[in-house]
Parts: sequence; C-alpha cells; structure tokens
Amino acid sequence: MTDTISEYEAIAVLAAAFILVYIIGTFRNRRLLVKYSQITKKHLGPSSEFLGFRPFGSSGFRALSNMKSETPLSKMEIAVSLVDRENVMHYPLSWITKQEDRITVWAYLRRRPVFDLEICSRKEKPLKARSELGLKEIKIDQEPEAFQVFSSDDTKAGEFLCDKDLSNSLSRTENSLRSLLIDKNESRIILTGRLTDDSLPALLDLVMSSAGKAS
Repeated sequence: MTDTISEYEAIAVLAAAFILVYIIGTFRNRRLLVKYSQITKKHLGPSSEFLGFRPFGSSGFRALSNMKSETPLSKMEIAVSLVDRENVMHYPLSWITKQEDRITVWAYLRRRPVFDLEICSRKEKPLKARSELGLKEIKIDQEPEAFQVFSSDDTKAGEFLCDKDLSNSLSRTENSLRSLLIDKNESRIILTGRLTDDSLPALLDLVMSSAGKAS
C-alpha cells in the first residue's frame, strides 16, 4: 500500500512540476513579448506611417511597419519567435539544440539594389543557395572575424562594408547577427538574428543602415 501511495505522490509531484514550469514559462514569454514589442515601437515608430502587431500566443508575434516616404524602405515585416519555455523538456534539450529567441526581418527597398550580398555568421547556413544568386566569398579587411561575406560584386561589397555607419552597425551585432541578405531580384533585405532586448535595436539599426547603402 505504501508503494502505491508513493507512486501516486510521485505522479502528483511530477504533474505539479510540469504545471509550474508551464505557468512560469508562459509568464516569462509574455513579459518578453511585451518588452520586444515596446522596443520595436520605440525604434521604428518615428520612421513609420503605420506599425501594427499580431501576437501568436506566448510563442511570438508578427509586426508590420509601413515606412514613411523619406526612408529607403517601403515596408518592414518582423517575426519574433521565442523558445518553448512552457515545456519542461526545453531546458535539458536546450543544451543540445542550442535554441534561442530569434528575429527575422523582411525589409522591402524602394529602389532595386545594384548587387547581391550576404553577411553570414560562420556557424550559420545561408538564407539562399549561394549558387542561385551567383555569390562568391570575398575578403574585406573591415569585416568582423565572426562573419563571412559573399557577394556578386567585389567592388560594390567593399564600398558597402567600408561605410562608417554600416560598419558601426555591423560591429554592434557581432554576437547576435546570424545572416543579412541583400537580394537584388526581390529588392529586399532579409535578416535573421539572436534576439535579446540589447540586440533588437542593433539589428533593426543594421537593417536601416543596410537599406540606405544597398542601392
């Protein structure tokens, strides 16, 4: 009888632990989403004619910014994806999967870029097949060691990366940028990165700096 009671107690404790982790994880994610949305509003609000958000529970949100006519972008779409903090299995598995909060940005340029370029973390896969875009690796003295640079035009890429504002923005994202792609055919910039309250403004600044220098 004692063993049976102990089994029931163990099951009850385990169930309580799952529920507690779920509640705490949900609360943490919702707080992060509020923080990230506030940072996004503060950072993009002055440059936007419209800025709207669509939440997806506690797992993330999508944001759309219709940019003012004086900016080099017509619109910017942002996807924020948070790790599954509500799931107790996330915590032991995170050591293996290396999951992290992520941001993806699609920024649409008013003018078509004159070259293709990707700045990619050495640990990250490319956003598009480099053979598809005709990109080749180039060496630029100013590039941070954490990144590889691929481009369809060595000269244009060098001019782009030598720009002081762009170089400063890139340096600030050395630990958070995963990939920045300038796609000439689609007239857009795609960025992926590791999301924190410190990295979010720097990543958004990098998109804006890149937009001003891409065409």
